[in-house]
This record gives sequence, C-alpha cells and structure tokens, in this order.
Amino acid sequence: MKQLQAVIQSAFEHAEGFKQRMKKAGLAPADINSVEDLAKIPILKKDLLPELQKENQPFGNLATVDSTGMARIFMSPGPIYDPQTHDKDFWRFSEALQTAGFNEKDIVQNTFSYHLSPAGFMFDSALREIGSTVIPAGTGNRELQIQVMKDLKVTGYVGTPSFFAILLDAIEEKNWTVGKEIHLKKVFFTAEMLTNDLRGRCEDKGISVYEGYGTADCGCLAFEDKQGLGLKLTSSAIVQICDPLTGMEVTSGEGEIVVTLFDKSYPLIRFGTGDLSRWVEGYEGKRIAGVLGRVSDGVKVKGMFVREKQLATVLEQAGYSTFQGIITSERNQDRFEILIESEAELDADLIAKIQDVIRVTPILTRVAPGIINGEEKRLIDQRMFELKKV
Repeated sequence: MKQLQAVIQSAFEHAEGFKQRMKKAGLAPADINSVEDLAKIPILKKDLLPELQKENQPFGNLATVDSTGMARIFMSPGPIYDPQTHDKDFWRFSEALQTAGFNEKDIVQNTFSYHLSPAGFMFDSALREIGSTVIPAGTGNRELQIQVMKDLKVTGYVGTPSFFAILLDAIEEKNWTVGKEIHLKKVFFTAEMLTNDLRGRCEDKGISVYEGYGTADCGCLAFEDKQGLGLKLTSSAIVQICDPLTGMEVTSGEGEIVVTLFDKSYPLIRFGTGDLSRWVEGYEGKRIAGVLGRVSDGVKVKGMFVREKQLATVLEQAGYSTFQGIITSERNQDRFEILIESEAELDADLIAKIQDVIRVTPILTRVAPGIINGEEKRLIDQRMFELKKV
C-alpha cells in the first residue's frame, strides 16, 4: 500500500481541498495505511464537483498542480472541468482494449467526441498506447462514417452502442456486408447500456463485442473479459462499493461505486461516482454487475448525464417552470422528450438553448397547464431494456 500512502501524503500536502476534507474528519495521512482505512475518509460526491469548482476554479482545490501543468482540460455537463495530466494513456483504457483483442494491427474508428468532453481523447490515447491506427471520426455523419469504414478497411470500432446501431442500419441500407465490403471484426462499447438485441446482432455478423465502464473523472474502472459474469475491475485504481448514506463498504446488495486514483496531479480519493452497482456473487472485490442505476437525479441519455437542476435552470430562465423529461428507448436509440406546460407556443430557439446546456437534443412537447403531475419526478427513465448484466 505504499502507492496509496504516497498519494494520500502528496494530496494532503499539495491539494488544499483534500487537506480540508481530512482535517474536518480529524484525520492525518498517517491514519490511512490500508484500503480498509479509506473508509475513514468522507466520500466526495460527484454532484458536489460543480459547486466546489465554481468556488475554487478550475478544479475545486483538488489538483496538486495548476492549469498550466495539465496536458488538456475538458468540460463535462455540470459544468465539471476534467484535467488530463499527461499525454499517455491517462484514463487507462488500454488494459480493457487489449483484453477485447485490439492491437497494433487494427485500424480503429473512434466515434467519441473530441470536442470539450474527454471521451474522444480517452480512447485515442489508449489505442495509440497499444499501437492501433486511430481514425478520429467523432460523432454524427453516418454516411461519411460508413464510407470511411469501407474505404480504409476499418477493423475496430469504439463508441456508444446506439450510434453503432445507426451505422449498422446504414450499412444494411447500402446492401454492404460485414466480411465483404466492411472488414469490421471487433467493437468496444461504453457510456450507454448495451442491449442483448444489439449484442446478438453484432455477433451474428461475426463481430466480437466487448464493453467497459468508466467515467470522465476516473477513466477506466471495469471491463468485460469473457472470464466470468459482469465486469472485471481495473488493476489501476481502487474501486469500492459503498452505502451511499454511510460511506461504509457493502459486501452484498447495491451501493455506490467509489473510486480512489493513484494520480498525484489530480488525486481523486474516495470519489463517489453516483453510479450504483453490486458485487458479482463469489467475486466480491473483483467483478461488478455493471451500472444498475444512479444515486442522484442524474440520468444518462445518449452517453451524457442529464441533471434535473440543469434543465430547471435553462427552462426557468426561458419562462417555463413546469416540465417533465421522459427518457425512452426505441430501436436501441435513446429518446428524450420534455413535456412543458405552456398556454402559448414554445420559443423557437428553446431546443438550441437546452442542447447547449445538456449536450443532448430533446424533443419538446407543449402540454396544457395542469397536465403534469407535480408529485412525480421531473426526470423519468422509462427505458425497458435490461439494466442488470447478471
């Protein structure tokens, strides 16, 4: 545990935000000598990051170096500023990709965004670490995407499962065949739930399917390895499942995924991701049963977390105080509809205003005053696909 002790000591000495957390809990670095001792440190909830960063920009006094010491700085919805402290495989996804069979002979289409959010660079750096050739395709433009896939004989895809389903549809519309015009052999999905339907569709075409779990803050945390149920924990971070209220580790039942990183420049210690999971029975501390839900009001839509507070702010500023967001799934695609009570027609630019904040394009439906039940949640997830992996 020397590595853990070194990170704790460095964070205490150089990250004022962590030092104050420790002092408030009556702790000193010498009190943390094992993974079990981490339970003494209060969990830092992800939902608190926007407020902490607003008070002490840009990283909430949690980083040990300033902005000029970072390789890149990204912005996730919240807003949350995510630093990349070095150019190598900072988010540690190479372990997962190698397990999925990606190697130096692959040409990989990276369809994650390279704009503001870190996902694009997250996988770009991991693929380059293992020697793969990367096509920085980004999101959208399905016709261009499949043309590139065909012309460059792409063998691997990384991105969301919903966007890959769109590309498969486009390929079939062209009457192209995987194994003939399309040379794709492997896919790695994250950021969204993978349905059994899409997994089967890929495997029927001879495409091997793997998925992983990570966050913009913490990078790779777990991934599929075909060696057991659920997802195998990464070897590059300490991952715990804890009671969301007490912060104590749980050995059975659901709890919050709590992470401690070894990065001294941005040492997230006892960081509560807000994601719920549980241990796979018989593999406690080694395998998790995927993401089973959220602790907070955040709901992941098309790979992005949408929060009630964000929606309320933008809608109230536009003059709409009563609304309800409903997330459904149609043909493996997330559909986000927002019901808004209004006697008059909705503002023409309201969709654009909302998209600027949450990075997801909603469908707006005007309803008469009194239609929305004020006792229900403002964000309702009605997706019916199976969330649990085991």
